[in-house]
Amino acid sequence: MAFQNFITTSLFGRRLGLQTHTTPQSGGRVAFESLVGAETVRQSVTTAESTGTNLTAYGVSFVPGTSAASSAVYTLDPPVPGVQKFINFNNTSQGPIYVKTANNETFNSTQGSTFTVLKSTNNQIGCIHLIGLTTATWGLMAVGLSTGTFALSTST
Repeated sequence: MAFQNFITTSLFGRRLGLQTHTTPQSGGRVAFESLVGAETVRQSVTTAESTGTNLTAYGVSFVPGTSAASSAVYTLDPPVPGVQKFINFNNTSQGPIYVKTANNETFNSTQGSTFTVLKSTNNQIGCIHLIGLTTATWGLMAVGLSTGTFALSTST
């Protein structure tokens, strides 16, 4: 199926637009629209994050650990519903990396739904995939949380 032929609202001719899904395409649910045309969306990537500036609620953030045996504490802006955020921890330091929410927004995961701090432990290197569920709740997507890798808490 050539999705370009089914664009209802278009930018730049037929290269990018919205496609309204029919009931059979949506699995019998309410019809909805998808952005079509581009093979992928290029997200903003920041490799110069600092503990003095909040992490944005979108895109990819690379958070390095500290060179000393102390902890790094980053602050994450409030979520935007439906918007994805990736945080790449490069924790090769002596101490843990913390990402706390700006206004006590919570992380919803298998560990619970009242936690406000995400912690990378044991010099863990990896990527956390978040999505805004509400303006006060981040959802953790497909991530293995444990006290030995990435954990949630209520304090740094």
